[in-house]
Amino acid sequence: MAIVERIKASLRTIIWRRHARREAEDENISESMLEDALRKEFVLVEHYPQDPYGESALVLVLVDGKPVQVVLSPRENLCYLVTIYVPDPARWDPTFTRRKRK
Repeated sequence: MAIVERIKASLRTIIWRRHARREAEDENISESMLEDALRKEFVLVEHYPQDPYGESALVLVLVDGKPVQVVLSPRENLCYLVTIYVPDPARWDPTFTRRKRK
């Protein structure tokens, strides 16, 4: 099963890491709004199959029209929400799906 399908299947139960909660609060993004947006639609940005803490992926989601990048680590029956951030336009292309070259 591809990473996008594994993420979708794991989103029924989302476990927020402490860092992700802090970042969401700093960005004024509610947990419920972010979770609803993820379950509705997201775009895979980067896949990290060799992450030492377990396979993970960076996805882009729109929360109340605002682009938010989220690192997720799907497991069989749940998904860890590792961190979130609002992408910096100086570092990302206009779609926020590709890093700009240095």
